[in-house]
Amino acid sequence: MKKIGIIPNLEKDKDLVITKRIIQHLLHRGCMPQLTEKVADIADLEMYARRESELYQYSDFLISLGGDGTLLGVGRKSAPYETPILGINLGTLGFLTAEEKNHAEYAIDQVLEGKYKIEKRIMLESSIDTGEQRIHGILALNDICITRGLLYKILEFNIFINEEYVDTLRADGVIICTPTGSTAYNLSAGGPVLKADAEIMAITPISAHTLTSRAIVISADDVVTVEIKPREDADFTVSADGQDAWTLTGKKVIQVKKSKQYASIIKTNPQSFYDVLRQKLAR
Repeated sequence: MKKIGIIPNLEKDKDLVITKRIIQHLLHRGCMPQLTEKVADIADLEMYARRESELYQYSDFLISLGGDGTLLGVGRKSAPYETPILGINLGTLGFLTAEEKNHAEYAIDQVLEGKYKIEKRIMLESSIDTGEQRIHGILALNDICITRGLLYKILEFNIFINEEYVDTLRADGVIICTPTGSTAYNLSAGGPVLKADAEIMAITPISAHTLTSRAIVISADDVVTVEIKPREDADFTVSADGQDAWTLTGKKVIQVKKSKQYASIIKTNPQSFYDVLRQKLAR
């Protein structure tokens, strides 16, 4: 019996209508649904409750119900266990999701019948040197962003690649992204679209104050170091996938490199990367 973890976005599936529909379908297919204790309590389905860590570790695969943001959170938590994720889109764009909600059962059946492929997506690992301590193990599937505080217009920072000085930028911030994250904030900031399975990263300034500051593409094996030099008492934010964030002040050093962990994304749709890109960005 396959154990299938279901992680819904409670804002997009408020009454858990889709979650319960999928549970019934999994039971019909002879599978064992698994829910976090919180979701099981809300749905009054305590018999399917599991500790969150157990759900991510022991499920045969996970179903992410929501948008890309939901899948990003699931991806960071599931990566240590290499548990694959099937994304069902309840949002708008849905670059990472395999199917729309009206075709959820079809996508699940495809997986159960072995008619799918798994895409391994590189992830980023970051650390922050605050001078007094070092924050380790910040994991991101999309990007690590360094952005200015609300009260100050620009940041000044030095960029190093493999300890080699690249440039000093004055900008609202900088994005270091994976190919997965290249169609997110990076794209809005004027950065390049990277093919999803490529082993590369992009460094993209946000609203740079010089005409010569442009995004650059580097190898995923490179190590990026950003030395922040904010104005006195100015604050700035370091965020991972726009979900985990640290607000800091003073001179800080942020290091970003490829993680040893990969996110495993299930694809049931035969569309190519370029098909999806053309379809989603045409909306």
